[in-house]
Amino acid sequence: MNMKKLNVTLAILVAAVMAGNAQTNTNTGYSDIVGYTTLKVRAKTGAAPALSFVSLNVHRPTVFKGSVTSKSLDGSSRSIITSEGASLVSNALIATGSKCYVRISSGSNAGQISEVVANTATTITVAQNWDLFLDAGVTFEVRPYWTLATAFPSGGGLTGGTSGTTADNVTVINPSNGVADAFFYSTTASQWRKGVTDNNNYLIPPGSGILISRKNSGAAVHIVITGEVLKGSVQQHILPGTTAQKTTFVANPYPLVSKTLATSGLYTGNPATGLVGGTSGTTADNLIIYDPLTGIAKSYFYNTTVSQWRTGVTDSSNITIPDGSAVLITRKAGRPAFDWYIPQPEIAN
Repeated sequence: MNMKKLNVTLAILVAAVMAGNAQTNTNTGYSDIVGYTTLKVRAKTGAAPALSFVSLNVHRPTVFKGSVTSKSLDGSSRSIITSEGASLVSNALIATGSKCYVRISSGSNAGQISEVVANTATTITVAQNWDLFLDAGVTFEVRPYWTLATAFPSGGGLTGGTSGTTADNVTVINPSNGVADAFFYSTTASQWRKGVTDNNNYLIPPGSGILISRKNSGAAVHIVITGEVLKGSVQQHILPGTTAQKTTFVANPYPLVSKTLATSGLYTGNPATGLVGGTSGTTADNLIIYDPLTGIAKSYFYNTTVSQWRTGVTDSSNITIPDGSAVLITRKAGRPAFDWYIPQPEIAN
């Protein structure tokens, strides 16, 4: 699997901002934090490829921050956000290579994300109907998506090749639908590809779990990612187990270990807003966390008999999700989707 470590300066800045936000419970009044983290891709040690689950937990810098002046819907029931004082270039937010998304940064729906589909000088149209979320004064930020080319330029240090059969593979699991797409870096065309198609500008949705398959022997690969640290909670859609169980890959969106399972907000006691507990992992929804050093998976569930997170019969309430990692949440059949607002980690003073 993967592990990343913070630049010391960034760690200090993160601590200051996280502590401040924890005390004031607000997303405003703090400067953006820019730094870098390092994703560690495990080395191949046997015949089988080495698998690493990673997450892009620093984010491309904001290109606009504003507040809602008014709202409306277009003919496709997509929300149009008006922000007076904005001076955007028309449709610049949907340009190839720098296509953007909007993230709500204040209010009860802070953390919600939606793709930008159009913009004028003062308006931004998003892909979803956000009519219930966009009260006047709600703040938001606009960021470009990571793409394969911006997150892993020139292959990011992974081994390329002439096809996905011989090259290392990067598989992006879309959190909104669970669909996985595998890519490799073509050394012939000097571009990321799926088959023979150029995918340099493939959008990596925020929250995507990324599986790196290291096929080539040799040392571990360290991929340096530079960007900004998110402040406040991050919304993650957990897919429903409609007719069969469904797994959602969830990235840790912060360059720090998560809050504990007990304080994660994953179990609420309400199946419409959180995972379903049970007397065993067989009946309960499961959370699978991979050890970043060994790649060994361990499964957790919320035990409703003793009111605690467990792996088997062991209390796991204080387990955290490692920084730089992505985990799997398995929703059992017949259970609805829900939105998990991933809480910002806290730093001890």
